[in-house]
Amino acid sequence: MRNTLPTAIIIVLLLIAPLYAAQPDQRLDGIWVGTEKLSLDKRTDCGKPEHETLSAKIAVAQGGSLLAVVNGFAPGRYTNLHWSGDALVFEIANKRRGELRLSSDGKTLIEKGSVRRSITITSGQRGGALSGQPPQATGSTACMDEVAGTFHREK
Repeated sequence: MRNTLPTAIIIVLLLIAPLYAAQPDQRLDGIWVGTEKLSLDKRTDCGKPEHETLSAKIAVAQGGSLLAVVNGFAPGRYTNLHWSGDALVFEIANKRRGELRLSSDGKTLIEKGSVRRSITITSGQRGGALSGQPPQATGSTACMDEVAGTFHREK
């Protein structure tokens, strides 16, 4: 009996722990528009990116369980999402990681994170008889830049 009581307490704690984890925040739901700005990587071999500031749009739904960067750096749907305290953390491995926090008045969404710079290489050759466009390849570089953004709800 002495050995089963501590085991039972541990099992109960493990079962109720998810109830106290950070909960989704419906206040983030909506379309957020603003500007993202890069703080450039300190590496000397990175060169300058095409844009250091971009207009951006982020869509959040279902209390942060769905997120898409519609416009901005590294656009796409993000499926690796979790809450860390009051921050919604989103990530695509080796491409972008960010945290979104809502201001105390609920009117501003603040973003901080990092983004891997990408590069597009275009061949000087014609791509084919039908396309008439040169072939392109897009890939990631070793350069990770810090990204920060400020957003307001789309009107």
